[in-house]
Amino acid sequence: MSETVSADIPVEELPRRHLRLLGEAADRLLAAEDPAGMVDDLFALIAEELRLDVFFNYRLDGEVLTLVAHAGLTEAEAASGAELAVGQAVCGCAARQRRPIQAFGIQSSDDPLTDFVRLLGIDAYACTPLVHGSELLGTLGFGRRWTDQFDADELTFLHTICHYVALAKYRLKIEAELREGIASRERLLGELNHRVRNALQAAVAVVRLGAADSSDDAARTALAGAAERLEVLAAAHRPLYATDSPSRIDIAALIESLVDRSDDEVVEVTVSGTPTLPVEQAAAVALLTHAFLAADPDIVTHVAIDMAADLLRITLTGPGMGAARPALDEGRLVRGLARQLRAEVARDGGDRLTIAVPVPHYG
Repeated sequence: MSETVSADIPVEELPRRHLRLLGEAADRLLAAEDPAGMVDDLFALIAEELRLDVFFNYRLDGEVLTLVAHAGLTEAEAASGAELAVGQAVCGCAARQRRPIQAFGIQSSDDPLTDFVRLLGIDAYACTPLVHGSELLGTLGFGRRWTDQFDADELTFLHTICHYVALAKYRLKIEAELREGIASRERLLGELNHRVRNALQAAVAVVRLGAADSSDDAARTALAGAAERLEVLAAAHRPLYATDSPSRIDIAALIESLVDRSDDEVVEVTVSGTPTLPVEQAAAVALLTHAFLAADPDIVTHVAIDMAADLLRITLTGPGMGAARPALDEGRLVRGLARQLRAEVARDGGDRLTIAVPVPHYG
């Protein structure tokens, strides 16, 4: 058996037909989505040109190499080589040494490292470790039964192909890890949102029970108002557990849920742009809007929601809505929410109240 770290021929000096194959192989590997399937496709592309009979693609799992793709083997032959220890056989040796190994004249060799491929009738075999940076991903080996060697051009071609495969497998591995990380984060967010919903529902029930048990009218009114505000928060959180991408809240849908009148009159809601905000900002906007709606629950006839590039504007229209209400407008709740949002609240003296909220940019 002979070993090599790299082939003697620079890639740019390969025959034109090999260079064309490398280009096509690179295109396929860049677009690949299945780590095992892409090696099957690659073998189908190059097998005829290089007159290859078999290939073995092993994935490193701890200290074991697991066969994940192959061609030119019976099911029994594939099963017999389903796992290799690092250092076992040609592929295990290539993985341990992290360098290409080639074996020629295998059928006339008694080297124990080639026992497995010899039994398969392979006479020439070239195995390359799939390495990205310092990370060993596995090995990829190609074999022939009809001859006992590969020439220098062919070895350069195969080692280059294996380098491309390593890059593609590493890309797919990172993408899979990112998808799993995102899925895990969304599962955690879903659980958190479920807990928040339950906590808010429990808080609303407790506050309403306290209001019902209170004999003090002022306390009962204050507790009822607190319960309403908790329900607004629950409404702001509801979209978080109703979507697979709980990152931003539809402000229009949220405001619509707040403007039901007790006299069943229809409140028209018009929307311009795409008004969405992060949940923290959406909850504060909902609480601020609710404060004005709750003060005059049955006078609003129209709500206009406009989202510009950097400003959310909510206009509440109704008889007397634009008249000054110092006790409300200068109250701690309105002033605190407006300060948190950096919002401007303006009444026109007639029938309009406008809430203008600066919107941060999210890339």
